[in-house]
Amino acid sequence: MNSKIRYIVFSFLLILISSINSLGLSQNNQDTISIFKAPNLFESDTLIKLSITTDLRTLVRDIGEKNKYHRGRLSYHHGDSIVSMSVQLKTRGNFRKDRSICPFPPIRIKFNKAESSYSLFHGQGKLKMVTHCHNKNERYQQMLIQEYLIYKAYNLFSPESFNVRLAEITYKDSKNQMGPLKKYAFFIEDFEDMAGRNGKIPRYEKKIHQDHTLISKVTKLAIFQYLVGNTDWGVPTLHNIKLIAKTPTSRPVPVPYDFDWASLVNAPYAVPNPKLDIKSIHERLYRGYKRTAKDLEYIFREFRMKKEALYEIYTSCPYLDDKEKERVLNYFDEFYETIDNPKAVKREFIDDARTIKYKK
Repeated sequence: MNSKIRYIVFSFLLILISSINSLGLSQNNQDTISIFKAPNLFESDTLIKLSITTDLRTLVRDIGEKNKYHRGRLSYHHGDSIVSMSVQLKTRGNFRKDRSICPFPPIRIKFNKAESSYSLFHGQGKLKMVTHCHNKNERYQQMLIQEYLIYKAYNLFSPESFNVRLAEITYKDSKNQMGPLKKYAFFIEDFEDMAGRNGKIPRYEKKIHQDHTLISKVTKLAIFQYLVGNTDWGVPTLHNIKLIAKTPTSRPVPVPYDFDWASLVNAPYAVPNPKLDIKSIHERLYRGYKRTAKDLEYIFREFRMKKEALYEIYTSCPYLDDKEKERVLNYFDEFYETIDNPKAVKREFIDDARTIKYKK
C-alpha cells in the first residue's frame, strides 16, 4: 500500500471515529444510541427521563367510548443532544379511566416507526403507559412504584411475563393552560412482543378453565398472586390475564397484568369482590385450585430459592419510601412463614382451595 492510499484510509478512519464520538456512543452504556443497533426499551432498568407535550387537558378528559388519539411530541436527552419524535396519545383502561377514580387516566402511546428508528423506542408500535392517577396526592406516586415492582417481581419467577420500564415524565401542555407536571409512569411491553419473546403466540379465547392451562404455570401464578395479596384476576374471563401458547390448540400459559388492586399497592379505591370471603385487600386468599402438598412444595422451593432476590428488588429501589419497603418486607415475611408451616399450607392452599365442580 503506497503512502497516498494509506493517507486516504487513515483519513477515512479518523472521520468515522469522529462521527461515532459525536454521537456519544459508549459500549458500557446499554441505553446509548448505536449506528449499528438501537437500544431496546426493556433491556435496562435505568430510569428514563423524558417529556411529553400535547393538549393535555383535552387528552385527559377524552375518556368516552369513542375517545380518539391526540397528537403529541415525546423528547428526551441523549448526551448533549435531544431526541424528539411525534407520537399519538389516547386514554385507556376501564376502572382507572373513570375521572372520579383517576383524574389523570392511563394512556396508550402510539409511535411513528420511521421517526422512532434508532431511538430508545425503535420497533415499538403501541405501548401501554401506567400513569400516576392523581396530580396532587403523592401517595399515588408510591402506589405506581409498587405496581411497577410487582411486574419486576413476577419477571423473577417467570419469563412468561410482561417487561416494564420506569420513567419520569414531564407532561407539558401545548396550549399553556396547565403548568408542567413531573410524575412517574411506566411502559408495559406489547402483548404480541411478549408472546414472541417466549416463542409463543397470543391466544384470545375466553372461557378457558384455569385447570385447562399449563398446571405448573397457573399454580405458580396463583401462589404469586397470594404473595402480593391480589385477588383481582380470573383466567376464564381473561380478567387481568393474557394467554400465550405454542400453538392454537396447545395448553396456554396465563400471564398476569394490572396489579393495582394488590395489597402491596394499597390503592384507596381497591376493595375485595363481594363474592370472596375476605373483608380487606390485605387479607390473603389463594385463588388457585386444589393441589397436593407435594405439588405445592415443588413450587414453594422456587419461592424460597428466590427469596433474597425478591427482597432485593424492593430494598434496592431508590424510588420506594423506606416505610413502604418495611411494609412490603413484613408482608412477604408473613408469606414465607405460611409456606414453611405445614398446617398453614394445608389450611390456606389445600383445605380452602378452589375445587372443580362437575355437573351431575
